Amino acid sequence: MKILLVEDDRHSAEILLQLLADSHYTIDSAANAKAAWQYVTTYNYDLIILDIILPDSNGIELCTKIRKSGYTIPVLLLTAKDSTSDRVMGLEAGADDYVVKPYNFQELVARIRALLRRYSDRDTLLQEFVWENLCLDLRTNIVTYNQKPLRLTQKEYGLLEIFLRHPQQIFSRSALLDQVWSAGEFPSEEAVTTHIKVLRHKLKMAGLPIDPIETLYGLGYRLKPEPFPLMSQSLPSSIPAPLPEEDLVQKKMAQAQEIIATMANRLLASLPDKIVIFRQIVTALEKGELDADLQNEGYMEAHRLIGSMGSLGFPLGSTIARQIEAILKSDSSLLPTNVEDLLHLINDLEAIASSPKALPEKPLFQPYHTQLPLLLIVDDDANFTQEIKTEAKTWGMRVQIADDIVTAREKIAQESPAVVLLDLLFPDTADNGLTLLDELAQREPKIPIIMMTAASGLGDRVTAARKGICSFIEKPASSEEILSTVSQVLSQRQHDRSKVMIVDDDLLLLDMLRRLLESSDIEVITLQNPQTFWQVLELTAPDLLILDVVMPDYSGLDLCQAVRTSSLWHDLPIVFLSARSDRETIRQLFIAGADDYLSKPIVEADLYTRILSRLERSRNSRQNCRSR
Repeated sequence: MKILLVEDDRHSAEILLQLLADSHYTIDSAANAKAAWQYVTTYNYDLIILDIILPDSNGIELCTKIRKSGYTIPVLLLTAKDSTSDRVMGLEAGADDYVVKPYNFQELVARIRALLRRYSDRDTLLQEFVWENLCLDLRTNIVTYNQKPLRLTQKEYGLLEIFLRHPQQIFSRSALLDQVWSAGEFPSEEAVTTHIKVLRHKLKMAGLPIDPIETLYGLGYRLKPEPFPLMSQSLPSSIPAPLPEEDLVQKKMAQAQEIIATMANRLLASLPDKIVIFRQIVTALEKGELDADLQNEGYMEAHRLIGSMGSLGFPLGSTIARQIEAILKSDSSLLPTNVEDLLHLINDLEAIASSPKALPEKPLFQPYHTQLPLLLIVDDDANFTQEIKTEAKTWGMRVQIADDIVTAREKIAQESPAVVLLDLLFPDTADNGLTLLDELAQREPKIPIIMMTAASGLGDRVTAARKGICSFIEKPASSEEILSTVSQVLSQRQHDRSKVMIVDDDLLLLDMLRRLLESSDIEVITLQNPQTFWQVLELTAPDLLILDVVMPDYSGLDLCQAVRTSSLWHDLPIVFLSARSDRETIRQLFIAGADDYLSKPIVEADLYTRILSRLERSRNSRQNCRSR
């Protein structure tokens, strides 16, 4: 499979190139839109990974150009922007998926695999290719013979995949060069002959009794017809025992962690050069000599740092870079008053680069189960649930299975799933899917539920809809159809996720509130220094604002009054935190424009009730405005 990566951030590009190469994909890389278009019009690709902000163009414009020219290659957009309008513009331009920086690299690779499988195997939904007892697993990119793994290079894997994927097709050496080798490589056709010779040798040493690759002199190569199975077959005793799947996964994780750690060190080494650019901007700004080119250069450097620092385990650095990017926007006029803000942010960034123990602030590489959304399948059909669980890995989901309602309750109590796939009927028990549906309807926060049943009566659909399900699937249904529905629900849930910004100079309180609200599936932005309040507000666009009353420099009342004088934020719900609950203090809060207040110390039940009800009221108000 051949992928075009269009990314101008060298650090992120290098990590992706190595991780995807380790998964046996052939990668071409372009740092700008012009080079990317030349690649698209010259070579055939199975996927394009496209950053939105490029030095010479906009990634959305390039995506539109690709689609208008008739190319149907799947496109995955990468960007540091996370606004709804950007997502909509990207998808309307013809993109197939959208990932926001900073991203978890393992989850990104899982999304890439899902897109490749969805488009290359949309008709057959193949999970593996098999020839005799030789198996190429598309989910793990592992080749085995008699269930024992083979160690193949990227080129050997690519050649074998092409032959297994197109068993009757003849491939010339030049065609194989185009599909397996990257554009930056310039091997002769003899390189194909050499790699096929080595591949044949490895397959023979693994125990294959017949060479699976046929040479057609003057034409090329193709896969031989699969032989009839033999009644018995002795296997060489020298073949090593297969590694358990867990060990293979752990080995891949360790390799990826090593790659990312290397990239993190390179990033830290490159930070001083980027800081020099930011300081040049400050100097020019102080002298009143800042030109558009230097400002744009700084903006692009900050934009790249958002993704690379966040993805490599430096979330604080990513946050600082995002604030620098907001200040250096090309459509905003910089003022001398911005100097102090920039200097403060540059000093913080420099502290990360100059620290003798500069290490990532979070684990560099985490297993799937710590990152991916959880799908709970409640169904007593073991074959069906196992098929969904296996396929879900390539869609970037992890799965738990409950074969009855009691087990489902226990699993939900242990960990709240992102989506529940619920069968309606359980013949061996008095409970049915509607029983669990009634219980989950009373739960906060709500869990999206997809109902399944072999019955297709209108009554079942109406009853389930009244109880608040997200979707209804009639059995039998393919795993592709089911997981596509789950993916859509997850995507909608992410878009609908509420965002709360908290401003308080008490770090312990900020951390406590963040943990409490995130447990209710609310995205939380915390801010300790109110001096950067307006920049963070415009950058994050929260659905609700929580302000402490007493803070250094600017009080919560000052911030509230500033918000209420803005036409853009005039209707933003504001909740105050106050250690004082006397009548005069409360009166001042509401005069300033507060919608509600919470007394310190915070009572958890009050926090949930007040915040969730305000968010729900605000959401309903916005929906009513749109419907008018």
